[in-house]
Amino acid sequence: MHQISNTPPMRARGLPVGKSGVLKSQLCIFSWEGAFANIFIILTGGAFLTSMGIYFGASDLEIGLLGAIPFISQTAQLVAPWLIHLTGTRKLITVSGFILARQIWWLLIPLLFISADWNLTVFLVIMALSSIMAMIATPGWLSWIADIVPEKIRGRYFARRNSAIAVTTVVATIMGGLILDHFRIIDKENLGYSLIIGIGCIFALISAVMLSKLPEAGSEESRIPHRFADVIAPLKDRHFRSLLKIFFAWNVAIGISAIFFAAHMLKNLEMSFTLISIYIAAVALSGIFMNRFWGMVIDRVGSKSVLVFCAFGISFIPIIWFLPRADFLWILALEAVYTGALWSGFNLAAFNMPIANSPGSKRTSYLAIFSVITGLGFFAASFLGGLLAEIWEDFGVSVGSYTFVNYHLLFLISSILRFLTSFFIIKFHEPGEKSLPVMIQFMGYAALKQISVGRQLFPHRVLKKHHQNTKG
Repeated sequence: MHQISNTPPMRARGLPVGKSGVLKSQLCIFSWEGAFANIFIILTGGAFLTSMGIYFGASDLEIGLLGAIPFISQTAQLVAPWLIHLTGTRKLITVSGFILARQIWWLLIPLLFISADWNLTVFLVIMALSSIMAMIATPGWLSWIADIVPEKIRGRYFARRNSAIAVTTVVATIMGGLILDHFRIIDKENLGYSLIIGIGCIFALISAVMLSKLPEAGSEESRIPHRFADVIAPLKDRHFRSLLKIFFAWNVAIGISAIFFAAHMLKNLEMSFTLISIYIAAVALSGIFMNRFWGMVIDRVGSKSVLVFCAFGISFIPIIWFLPRADFLWILALEAVYTGALWSGFNLAAFNMPIANSPGSKRTSYLAIFSVITGLGFFAASFLGGLLAEIWEDFGVSVGSYTFVNYHLLFLISSILRFLTSFFIIKFHEPGEKSLPVMIQFMGYAALKQISVGRQLFPHRVLKKHHQNTKG
């Protein structure tokens, strides 16, 4: 099988003639960087973050706040364009921001061995500082990767990058679950949390080193003045405002219940960390299998139709969570496959849409505003969810062998809001989009093209396939 570097130059937009080998190397670095960073994200987020909050004595309201902090921190992204203009480089702001955001977690380890009333407060403060620094780094990272990855292969490339990331999700969740269960059994839970935090921070540092090896892409953005008026300019873009409204509403629908699925598994379903990790791994594996499929569909019909299709399907997920009990968990195996398949498509489409609908010269500002506005929706909803869970703490209704608690009310509200927002998404239009019936027709064709999972893990195959379709 010949190498890309031995083939004629690619002539697709965004691919410099004669630079396909360099681009291949850059795409591989981005994939590995994402995979290593994801180990940190998994071990310090999701169910592990919720369980750590419970370990520090967090109430339902404080658990809701824990889920809200990363999203209120997204307001810090408004600082990113100014910092990029000040330094003249996205690379410095992005790499240093991620290093500070992730290495600050080392400060939590001593806290795990101290018994004090202020532990939870310090934990929340460290969480907030970490989130703020990560958010400052994010807009530069997004515009950086958007400049490197050619538009015509973004769907397939990000699908395969997401598949590689999902592999580390499987490994990290199962490893983290086994570690925490082991140390919980020997009554050394603080050692377990210390170990997974340390592992996460080490892989985060490796990720930052890899990211630092990438050159600045060809954007002129860092030389454009970033006054406050420039930062809020995306709000004057009517088309982009419509996109903001959609994702704001969607984040409200998701945020009101998101953090409480893990709390429900730990408190009410009495699942061990290992069992929770297996569930998360099953979701990730389902996503791995579907990522290439969704990438093909997005490249052919656009992101909007995929977003609509997946959003309607995702609307039913909270209702499924009315079914499992502590002695009836097998239904979660089916739910994991369903959830992974739909969320992989939704996330891929949702990642592409703000990039595709923002002008290259102002992309950092557009993406910063997008994250801030949508993040505020998630923050408000997550905080409200925590408040409602606290108010409904004593709620309990038994129907046969089932007992429905406060979390189930949040799941119901979330399901209704997701369903309503899905209709809202239909009204948004983007250039070149194909209708939902056309997408469904193409999905049948794409399903026949879905082959081995292993091929999804190598980004250079995207370039090779694209070259074969464009050479001549």
